[in-house]
Amino acid sequence: MAATPHRPAATRGPVLRGPSSFDPDPVRRRAPLPIPAHRRRKLAGRSALAVLLALAAVTGSLAGLMLVYSADLPQINDLENYRPSTTTDLYDRKGRIIGSFALERREVVGYDGFAPVLREAVVSIEDKNFESHWGINVLRVAGAAWHDIRSHGRAQGASTLTMQLARNLFLSDERTAGRKIQEAYLAIQIERAFTKQQIFTLYGNQIYLGSGMYGFEAASEFYFAKHAKDVNLTEAALLAGLPKGPVAFSPLLNPDRAMRRRNLVLSEMESDGVITHVQAEAARSAPLGLHLTQPAGSVAPWFQEEVRRELDKRFGSEEVHEAGLRVDTTLDLDLQETANRAVADGVAVYERRHGWKGHVEMCLPAAPRWRITGIRTGRCSRTPGITYTRW
Repeated sequence: MAATPHRPAATRGPVLRGPSSFDPDPVRRRAPLPIPAHRRRKLAGRSALAVLLALAAVTGSLAGLMLVYSADLPQINDLENYRPSTTTDLYDRKGRIIGSFALERREVVGYDGFAPVLREAVVSIEDKNFESHWGINVLRVAGAAWHDIRSHGRAQGASTLTMQLARNLFLSDERTAGRKIQEAYLAIQIERAFTKQQIFTLYGNQIYLGSGMYGFEAASEFYFAKHAKDVNLTEAALLAGLPKGPVAFSPLLNPDRAMRRRNLVLSEMESDGVITHVQAEAARSAPLGLHLTQPAGSVAPWFQEEVRRELDKRFGSEEVHEAGLRVDTTLDLDLQETANRAVADGVAVYERRHGWKGHVEMCLPAAPRWRITGIRTGRCSRTPGITYTRW
């Protein structure tokens, strides 16, 4: 009888089942244990504390920056008595202008003195959210400030109309992040103290627009020989494009760039729904349409200079050049022009007879003296008794 090999008894152990097994879930996963309630409360408390600390740090930093940069800033209440520098005009005995004195050529007008199309053009190109923001555009200002810091003071834009007004009234043209923070602080204060119409009026009378002109009224009279309330679409777009670069986009110095800037304003107005596509296309194809008018000159410059000297002596140079006085004199424009022609003709006759001597000033009569009859400002009328005796 043959012996059979001994086989050890099989031991029972874990049974491994393959994918072909009948078990529908071959890979069993253990569900994560729930976090106890006390641990959840602890994590939530720590997260809230971290958020509060971050907010406190940000708030403290902003408060510190405001304290540093607002220490020497003017009070916004001063704007209630703000009087922009205006032109002092001289008139002859019949009320005709014969000359003027000014540091800044400006004609102050009210809100209705700006044509609606001009107001819309300015808002479209400079500050689309002017009617809704509270002085600053937070995201744009933060981005611009960060750009300034990284570029070591090479400032970026993002100023609202209110910030531009604050800069023009109170700040320098220094391009730094610190100045941007000051702009933002002042803009918020201005928005709290004045209405949107008042802010636009201040802006429209203060902004520099090139060629020595300040404010849209003076610029409109200079470039188009009309009031700002009477400008059309193309003229309004040209004026609205000047605050960005009064020299760079000057229609006199750089007409091509002025044309491109004007057309950009028109495109922005079209995208904002202010004008139709047909209106925009017609305006873009139009020429600049300038009709330049120089400020009134004087037919008697020596007389004008004598008046200025006497006014400076009695009222001071600042009052004469910035207060917008009206000075009525006894000079007669018609007679003066007749006298000027007579002198010019007499000099020509004399030179034909005797030959050119090179001393034309010796042929002119001595300057006569005149009398100033009155000075009137925008606030009151007064006759200071300044007297010139003609001889």
